[in-house]
Amino acid sequence: EGEPSFDSVIVVTDRTVLDAQLQEAIRQIEHQQGVVSAIDRESSSLPKSQQLAKALLDGTPIIVVTLQTFPYALEAILTEKSLRNKNFGVIMDEAHNSQTGSTAGKLRQALALDSSEELASLTPDELLEKLQSVRGLPRNVSHFAFTATPKHATLMLFGRPLDPVKPVSKENPPVPFHLYTMQQAIEEDFILDVLQNYASYKMALRIGETFVQQNQRVDAKYAKRALARWLSLHPTNIAQKVELIIEHFRKNVAHLLGHQAKAMVVTSSRAAAVKYKLAFDRYVEKKGYQNIRSLVAFSGQILGKEINDDLNHYPDEESFTEENMNPGARGRDLRKVFDTPEYQVMLVANKFQTGFDQPKLVAMYLDKKVSGVEAVQTLSRLNRTFPGKDQTFIIDFANDPEQIVAAFHTYYKNARIADVQDPNVVYDMKARLDDMGIYDAEEVRQFGIAITDPHVTHQQLYQLTQAATDRFNGRMKMLNDAIEVCEREYLMARERGDEVGAEKAEARRSEHTRARDELLVFSQGLVKFVRTYEYVAQLVEFGDPQIEAFAAFSRLLRKRLKGMTPEQVDLSGLVLSHYRLTPQQTKWEVREEGGLLKPIGGDLREGRDRERTYLQELIQRLNEAFGKEISDKDKVAFAVHISEKLRDNRTVMAQVRNNPKEQAMRADLPGAATKAIVEAMSSHSALSKRLLSDETTRDLFLSVIYEMLKKDVAGELLSDVREES
Repeated sequence: EGEPSFDSVIVVTDRTVLDAQLQEAIRQIEHQQGVVSAIDRESSSLPKSQQLAKALLDGTPIIVVTLQTFPYALEAILTEKSLRNKNFGVIMDEAHNSQTGSTAGKLRQALALDSSEELASLTPDELLEKLQSVRGLPRNVSHFAFTATPKHATLMLFGRPLDPVKPVSKENPPVPFHLYTMQQAIEEDFILDVLQNYASYKMALRIGETFVQQNQRVDAKYAKRALARWLSLHPTNIAQKVELIIEHFRKNVAHLLGHQAKAMVVTSSRAAAVKYKLAFDRYVEKKGYQNIRSLVAFSGQILGKEINDDLNHYPDEESFTEENMNPGARGRDLRKVFDTPEYQVMLVANKFQTGFDQPKLVAMYLDKKVSGVEAVQTLSRLNRTFPGKDQTFIIDFANDPEQIVAAFHTYYKNARIADVQDPNVVYDMKARLDDMGIYDAEEVRQFGIAITDPHVTHQQLYQLTQAATDRFNGRMKMLNDAIEVCEREYLMARERGDEVGAEKAEARRSEHTRARDELLVFSQGLVKFVRTYEYVAQLVEFGDPQIEAFAAFSRLLRKRLKGMTPEQVDLSGLVLSHYRLTPQQTKWEVREEGGLLKPIGGDLREGRDRERTYLQELIQRLNEAFGKEISDKDKVAFAVHISEKLRDNRTVMAQVRNNPKEQAMRADLPGAATKAIVEAMSSHSALSKRLLSDETTRDLFLSVIYEMLKKDVAGELLSDVREES
């Protein structure tokens, strides 16, 4: 009848980058003034909440917001009387990440402060039920959710029953209103199949352990993390991968798309991104590759002490940021800078790993563990089409190829839910948390009454969670102290040769550790409960004010609980003695069925003993797992370290460049190498002492150093010839 279905359409996205891209896309579609309103700080001096309220009240047809701003839109729709009879459409982009349940927390204050006579006459329990009802989706709002990688919650929230006239069940599950599969998109050339040229590399290594104190045990979990981080940031590891990445890009990628092809390197951490950038620039400069330039994207800052190693020596407090590591960007948006011909490679740490649209991306080098949705989202940065783009390349240093393939199989055809969500899981979780004895029912009840008071202060809410906080933190401190005592008793008994005493001390330590882990289960359980409740409360009307009160109580209590302090594991003397990367191929075959998405369960794990072990044992296990295929020719670390030192010596490099081996070995190289070996005594004590005391071994080592330097010289000459030709 000529009337619009919606008074306004709100476009919601969960990332700033996507938000900017959507604003640009919508403005391209509709240029008429006043049709599109983008809610952001830059375009207006008004706070976002006021911008939103004005746009909704004015009836602006299209409103673009981030997920963080979206709660203000719901607040206005629910509280502004003039909006209650209007209809709104909400387009949710990347809906797999949308956590709309958390918006209820943002609305609590607005509803509690509502001065209407109806709310003023309600009891605390009735007010809690009113707050609980806010968690559902407003009846005058229609949601249109888009995602290529739906989670179980996505289909439960936004899917439609297979048979709309019957209730949702395992036999009548919620399904998408419309499905455009990855397979169909590939077959119709809408996107590219990024797994067609997927290759992974297997890392083989061996770690030296001559420095480790014999009587020191460490927390196995923390030590494994420390070892993994040490290895990921090791200069040999990064240098080897950087060389492979740059040479692969030059030979296979750079010339594509009329020399416009670009690549992304996904690193495991911000510190790794900084070290990759330093190694990348160093290698490009050494080789004279003037047509390969990189940008690095990460948030915040990294200090020199976080990246210092045998090859990198920066003042501990020196700061590395996006701004000072990308001087050529001159403060511009890195998205736009990367789109120019100036830059070919983007090194990232989380930032731009997902939600980044650059059609000229042809290659990805993955040095970060990813799985499930994150794996598909990350690798799919390459699937955009572009004129002349008919293939992509992925080289994976970090993941099991079978797990990557399995993640894509889930979404290649049609991801389906295995069973509908059981709402009773929130009661199962609460029952387990109740049994741990950290809080009592009266404390939760009083907290529930308090949050319905429009004049309650944050300090009053803190006071109502103080008793539970003291119980938890007191137990945690007592158990931490007891575990330290048992550890000392164990080590002293071992030194005396008292095996019985050591066994008793170890048994007590194990008992205390298990009890401490039970506390950690409680803390983690609060997080899981809140997240699950906020989701499930959108699916069903609980009509239970006490579960609403407990959710609010849990959210605040969790923030006040102390955890375990990560143990400092001293790895300062570790030596990566052997290292090798070996390529392995993966076969990508289409399966008949899509993957199954499982609902959230209500179980919380049981507390368990945190294993303590000698660091030598962990290193030995690591060497056994990764060092089986290692041979003497894979010795790299110390030779690379010394050769890197000598590359900065212009005299030595000139002698290597201009003289045969016999003459170069009688010139400055031996003296300079010996000096570098002496300087490395603190970090490579055993190897340095052996080389300095054994002339035969030292001569052989210097011969290896010469060959490494000569190889670099040959590479420079070849590069010069190519430049001239």
